[in-house]
Amino acid sequence: MMARAERISDRQIFWGVIALAALLRAAAAVPFTVGWFDEIWQYLEPAWHLVEGPWVQTWDFRDGIRSWLIPELLAVPMAAGHALSPETTFHLFAVRLTLAALSLVIVGAATALGLRLSRLHGLVAGVATAVWFDLLFFAPRALSEPIGLAPLMGAVWLLVAQRDAPGPRQFALAGLLMGLSFVARIHYAPALFVLVLFTAKRDWRGAWLPLIAGGVTALAIDAAANLAMGQVPFRWVVETVRINIVEGRASGYGTMPFTGYVTLFGRYWQFALVAAVPLVWLGAKRYPVLFWMALAHFLFHSAIAHKEYRFVLASGALVVILAALGTADLLRHVPRRRLALATVGALTVWAGTSAVLAAGNFRPNWSMEAGLADALERAGRPAKSCGLALYRPRTSVAGSYALYRRATPIYVFEDRAEAAANAGSYDVVLTTREHVAELPRGYRLEGCAAPGISDAPGCVLRRPGGCKSAGPAEREINVWLKAKGA
Repeated sequence: MMARAERISDRQIFWGVIALAALLRAAAAVPFTVGWFDEIWQYLEPAWHLVEGPWVQTWDFRDGIRSWLIPELLAVPMAAGHALSPETTFHLFAVRLTLAALSLVIVGAATALGLRLSRLHGLVAGVATAVWFDLLFFAPRALSEPIGLAPLMGAVWLLVAQRDAPGPRQFALAGLLMGLSFVARIHYAPALFVLVLFTAKRDWRGAWLPLIAGGVTALAIDAAANLAMGQVPFRWVVETVRINIVEGRASGYGTMPFTGYVTLFGRYWQFALVAAVPLVWLGAKRYPVLFWMALAHFLFHSAIAHKEYRFVLASGALVVILAALGTADLLRHVPRRRLALATVGALTVWAGTSAVLAAGNFRPNWSMEAGLADALERAGRPAKSCGLALYRPRTSVAGSYALYRRATPIYVFEDRAEAAANAGSYDVVLTTREHVAELPRGYRLEGCAAPGISDAPGCVLRRPGGCKSAGPAEREINVWLKAKGA
């Protein structure tokens, strides 16, 4: 068996791992759920605006803290999906599939890092990143963290994973990727800086200058993307820091102490967090740069009061890679005649641990707000819908044209009498199950989805007859959101 295994080439290992990762990520892309509301209103909704026009505009874009580059890029697969199937949500699946494909860069980089050491390291590192639960979960999601992580790992691939020392061309391309990673997620700056220090060192002509040239090119791309939308280049960077950090708006969404991410990792990784420590220690001996990148990113976010698990996705990914390399180091001590069986066992443990953790405390994330997504999709099925009302939504933002798919007004009503008085301005309603009975007569309940974590409206009601008048302007969703500062 070992003789057959030795005949497997690096290329076969690489493409075998990529095939496994692609299959798993394609499966993860199929069901559409709202992992975080940011996924809809910061990226998919503005992308839909570029494809079709109407969109729900939240404070992020009103206050100018978002770059238009990611929505513009996502609008390409979204437009293609919408053209192929305009009456369905295939446009969202097209985006998710594109992002899932982009995430293969992370798996490819991990495999290449391992193959630089041995085929065993490449196999274990590749499979571990292919099957790890949160890397699978975030792969198809339109969020800055996984989108920015892909070019970051692409830069690692170019500068760290190659057997030969990188030259000016590699540094220039890596600089472009690092610049794009920064544009997608400016919080990656500390990790990117560590990568530059470890790889460029004191080589100004052959490393630093090409890196700077590549980075400036990435910034120019972002500037052009925002100029195309009538925005001042890089204003979004200044406003992000000013509003979220200086004014503390991000803290309004919740804060945690400095040790908060240790708690979050403990909640989701459980026993695996303890097991990972010695494995990461072994892996860090092979690639110290990955360890220091993970630590810099982790400490930077730990110093920010507002914490969410996805913010430290890069640290988690690097820890998985280091632990996988440490696993391969341990396997190297197994007698040769037992190595194949031990490797299969180790990979099974990685996959099994991922499955257990995915079904543990992390489980609610897999179907988070699936009810809201299903309800909005159902609301927009009839082509002749003339108006959508969100009745007493518990969340500040519960409407999405990217999911609704109709260019009709969306209204928000919080008062029973006002909803009844303006019933002629909408023919479909989204509300929570407890408020169904309060709707005006004539609305028939089509169905209620299972409630999500935030109890966003999941019940759809509809009446025949079309719309006879426009609703009050102050109840139009974008006017309403602006009044609430949401």
